[in-house]
This record gives sequence, structure tokens and C-alpha cells, in this order.
Amino acid sequence: MRILFPHWKSFGAEDITEAFEKLGHTVIQYEKEPKNYRIDPKYKSALKKYIHSENIGLVFTSNYFPVISDACNDAGIIYISWCYDSPLVLTYSKTIFNPCNRIFIFDSQMAAGLKELGAQNVYYMPMAVNAERLSKMSATPEQKKIVEADISFTGSLYTEKHTLYDRMTKLDGYTRGYLEGVMASQMLVYGYSFIENTLTPQIIENMQKAMPLETTPNGMETLAYTYANYFLCRKMTQTERTEILDGISKLLPHITTSEGRTAMPLKLYTPAPTPFLPDVQNMGTVHYMHEMPLVFQNSKINLNITLRSIKSGIPLRAMDIMGAGGFLLTNYQDDFNLHFTDGEDFVSFASREDLYAKIVYFLTHEDERREIAANGCKKVRQNHTYEKSLTAMLEKI
Repeated sequence: MRILFPHWKSFGAEDITEAFEKLGHTVIQYEKEPKNYRIDPKYKSALKKYIHSENIGLVFTSNYFPVISDACNDAGIIYISWCYDSPLVLTYSKTIFNPCNRIFIFDSQMAAGLKELGAQNVYYMPMAVNAERLSKMSATPEQKKIVEADISFTGSLYTEKHTLYDRMTKLDGYTRGYLEGVMASQMLVYGYSFIENTLTPQIIENMQKAMPLETTPNGMETLAYTYANYFLCRKMTQTERTEILDGISKLLPHITTSEGRTAMPLKLYTPAPTPFLPDVQNMGTVHYMHEMPLVFQNSKINLNITLRSIKSGIPLRAMDIMGAGGFLLTNYQDDFNLHFTDGEDFVSFASREDLYAKIVYFLTHEDERREIAANGCKKVRQNHTYEKSLTAMLEKI
């Protein structure tokens, strides 16, 4: 089959292309990007013409784009989208009801929510790895100076620019106090998100006064959804990641590892400077394909702190860690239980105190840590490869 793959802003484009080709399909890259992901008549017309002129049998994208769904629906071909972001407000477009769609969501709770809205062709599908590529990767002695760590965290702290919440400078004192209390309470809980339900009509009205929002054309998302997921969840994640990393950085000098030495400073791989974390070693960014797996392989503990808007899903980063052979220590997320065993394939924490205790334990129990990492790696590489996942998607056509 000839598969059209518009792959702008897409993680894993190379791995997905390779997997489709191994399955016997021809992948055609489509570089043109719409000016508007929802409604762009010129783009839609050009895409339909290209589909017909190039005898395209299927369009695939990472994440969901309403304008592509409409073009595929008019052209009479299947549109497969595999969503790895949450929140993803574009999935609340009324185009999700187009019969051409086959929408795969990495978060089972998000998938269930879309089905409740009446979308028929929505399915849960966790993220995947390129097992063959990862199995061939190893760090050179020079690279090990950069990627070896006792504990590392790879990802954004959301401090590169002010969060949307921080821009609400005109928020009245009562509403700010209410929201700060709700966020503080939510940060104590893993496995259940209640923050959207706490945004009463009056609170939303007050937030509207501070930073007005408008509903999108052809959209079904509520103001509560947008404020909760794009404003409050990102602010919580910024606060949580910063506070956790600061706490770990102060803990590590007091740990004697299984090798009988003091634990190394935490290594952080992130794009922005972090002067507010003086005891953390900021290593800058690493390339997703060529360097990040080496960090995961050579860190004794790889920490995952999930973006708070991801309700139940296994973040792509967690799959990447296990697939690379790294030991994963993560906050609790329900979807792990669908595929892995806690304490056997990975380790979760339920509170900051639990996290700090498990860091101490696994830096002093090397054999157990290595066994868990090996178990997680085996399961990911056996059950969550791009070839297997894409095959399962194509079976829904």
C-alpha cells in the first residue's frame, strides 16, 4: 500500500517509516504543513489532489489533525492517527466523527472519554519502540562522560517561558487562592485527576476575566478542559518537577551507593538553564534518536515525572527508557498495569517520600535494579514494537 505520512512535529517519524516499509508498504513523506490544523481550504484541496494523483491508499499522522481527516473523508480513504500528546485539544474537533478515521490514543482514559462523546473509531494503543535500533546502540568511552549518571531526568521543566497560568496577572485573590489550593491538593495524588471537576462556573468566569478564552470552530472542548489541562496542569508539572529534582539533588550527597561511593549529582537533560537548581548538573539537550537512548542505558535510575494532563497513559518517555534497557522509576499511572508489573518490570512511587526512599534503595541494590531493567526491556521489545503496533492498527481498516 502507498501510505502518505505528513510528519512535521513528529517524534519517531524515522522509526515509523522504517516499520511500515518492513511490513511491505511504501511510505511517501508529505512536507507541506497547513496554516491552520482545523480548517484550511487550500491545504485540504491540495492534499485531496495529491492523494488522487499519487494513488495514496492511506494517510497516517502522529497526533490528530482535523483538516487531514476532512481531506481523507472527502477523498474516500482511511486516515490513521496515533496520538502521543495529552492534552490534545484537536481530538475534540467534531471531525472525529468522520467515518474515515482510525484514531489511536496512548492514554486509555482519554480514549474512553472520546468514545463517550460518540466517536466510534477510537482505540487505545500505547506507544512503541524500535527494538532493533535500540539493541544495537552503545556509548563510546567519550560519550559515557556525558551520559553516565546515578540518577537522571530527561525532559522539560516548563520554565523556558512563562506558563499560561503565570500570565494570568489580573486574577483576583480569591480565585488565585482557590486554584493554588486545588493544584497543591492534586499534586499529592497520583492515579486520579480531579482538577477539571473543581472548576466551578464562578471560577471559570473569574479566569475568563483574567485571560479570556473562546471556544474553537467546530470544537467540543469545554472551557474547564482548556483551563485545567493547558493552564493548571502545566503549572503543576512545572512546580512538581522543579521541587522533586531539587529534593533529589539535596538527598544524593547523603547516599553511599552499592559501589561504596557517594552518589553523583543528578543529571538533567533539558533545553533551558536552571540556576534555581544549583545542585543539579544541567547537561543541556540530547538528540532523541542518537543520544537519549544512551542516557537511559547508562543511568542507574531514570526518573519519569508525568505531565499532569496525562490522565492514565504511559508517557512515550517511559517506553523509551524501558526499551533502551534503562531502569525506570516513575510516578504511578494506571495504564502501566495493563502491560507491566510494578516492582518486576519498572518501579512506581506514590509520594515524594516514597520516591526518595526508593532512590536510596535502588542505588544500594544493584542486582535487583538491573534485573528489573532487564525485565522491562524484554517486555517492551517483545510486545511494543512499531511493527506490532502498526500491524494492529492496519487490522482496524
